[in-house]
Amino acid sequence: MAKMTYKVPSSLNRSFLDHEITLSKGGWAAKPSPIKQLLFYGGGALALLWVSTSTFVASSGPVPITLFAVWGLAVIIYFGGLMKTKELRIMRVPSLLAYLPPKARHVFTRRSSNPSDFHSIVGIDGIDDDGRIHFSDGGEGQIYLVVGSASYLLFDEDRIGILDRVDSFWRKVDTACEHSFITTKEPQRIYHQVASLERRNQALQVRDPDLVELQNEQYDILARHVGGGKFTSIHQYLLLKGKSADALRRGHLVLQAEVEGSSLMVKEVTMLDREEAESMLRVFYQGIDDELPDLKVPLS
Repeated sequence: MAKMTYKVPSSLNRSFLDHEITLSKGGWAAKPSPIKQLLFYGGGALALLWVSTSTFVASSGPVPITLFAVWGLAVIIYFGGLMKTKELRIMRVPSLLAYLPPKARHVFTRRSSNPSDFHSIVGIDGIDDDGRIHFSDGGEGQIYLVVGSASYLLFDEDRIGILDRVDSFWRKVDTACEHSFITTKEPQRIYHQVASLERRNQALQVRDPDLVELQNEQYDILARHVGGGKFTSIHQYLLLKGKSADALRRGHLVLQAEVEGSSLMVKEVTMLDREEAESMLRVFYQGIDDELPDLKVPLS
């Protein structure tokens, strides 16, 4: 039976400082706070008090001291706040400082440039012809185009069945294989439509100019409008990344068994080859351009 409510389980990578405590039963202090946040606030307040009373700030006058204290409290409260990942905002400061230099914000991809910077962003050593991805950390992955069954128009029994199936699936997943769902907005895939149009063109026995012009018009609509980037649709992919080839194989078997056993969680799944995987990854590293797809037609 599907649960009525769900929660994000606590991470196994927790330390003593991540434990949350409640200071009061009511008011603003009723919200649980991790120990590391309380220590940061306490240490920041003590440091601010010491700077305000034992340094040159103490001899600057009441008004500057007050302004400095207000500014210091605002800084402590802001950087001591929690992000969605339960980490303090101050943990992002080193990454921010590393990103500030203009040289760190630009990656050159010329043929004569050092590929190390771009390789550090992508993290992929290569892609085989069958779509097998070799990551820099030694892992291997595979990308699938998936179609689910979720909808706002589901009946209650269908919704419960999907939730039960999803819960059962994640209980069978091997922890050595990561599952990353990627949702993109891309131009509609028109390869099958263009291929059908080309087959109809080849089977045309009477090369009437009006019929040829009609087919060229249909191809132009498919290539320039439907598949040319003017109309985008939602595509969802699943990236399986195993720590080894065997871990990826086990993850693939679990996914295959789920697809063959039921269509509640995953209705359709298609393994992408090298060309299709590169096309999907290109959306992240290059973006969607307005150029015509390489369909190798036109019709005539």
